[in-house]
Amino acid sequence: MRHHGAAIDMAKIVGGAAGPHSPVVYKLPWPESPEYVSNMERLRQCYVEVGRRMRELGADTLLVFGADHVQTFWFGSFPQMMLFTGEEADYAVGGNKLMRLKANPELAEELLFGLVDEGFDVGFSQEIEFFDHPFTVPVYWILKGVGDADVRVVPFHVNTNVHPRVKPKRCYELGRAVRRVLERSKRADRVFVIGTGGLSHYPGTPYYGTIDEEADRYILEMMKQGKFSELSDVGYDWLDATGNHELGSWLAAAGAVDARSVEVMIYWPAWNNGYSVVWFVR
Repeated sequence: MRHHGAAIDMAKIVGGAAGPHSPVVYKLPWPESPEYVSNMERLRQCYVEVGRRMRELGADTLLVFGADHVQTFWFGSFPQMMLFTGEEADYAVGGNKLMRLKANPELAEELLFGLVDEGFDVGFSQEIEFFDHPFTVPVYWILKGVGDADVRVVPFHVNTNVHPRVKPKRCYELGRAVRRVLERSKRADRVFVIGTGGLSHYPGTPYYGTIDEEADRYILEMMKQGKFSELSDVGYDWLDATGNHELGSWLAAAGAVDARSVEVMIYWPAWNNGYSVVWFVR
């Protein structure tokens, strides 16, 4: 997919969004109430709408910030930051492969070298068995909105799950560095950025089944006011207590887009997750 109109003489970030990556968003694994099912469909359609807007922007590459849940990587070698530089990759939910998508290795390699020059010691991988739900679920629904356009997907793992974790401020700074690198590029790619995860939830803990709606709304309000830098000052004590440990992926995407605010497309405080999809306003 190429943008029709003015000539393009550099890679460009054309827009961005953020939203949840729960496997439940892909497919409900248990019976739910009609109200829950209806709200879940509203949520999915927000991702589809993101895909439609992405197509209208002429994006040809989707850069996905997500945090692996010890499914793609294991403790034998678990990276803090890892950029996929291979040709293509499989995408799974719960280890069950759903789709194989082309990547953008030339752009990814340029981004990798540029980020090292910016002071970010990012690892890379050219071969991955599969990327799981932190990358698969949002991409699955977004691509339904994109339709038959040729979009390549570049996963960018940023560790916000396994101790020690990348700090929120560093995530935000990483996104801003991504933007600087692409602004210097001579490539013609049009890049759309998505940050995945959140909002409040407590997977794998006795607290699963509770959320922190007050914290979720605080995060969304800070973003609406454009206070991304201030929001990135929060620490993991607060993020863990409120179930918002995956906020770093959102902040990385916001930094890359150079967001000034957000359009909250949905906020749904379900029993198991504070679900939200936002569109970054530039």
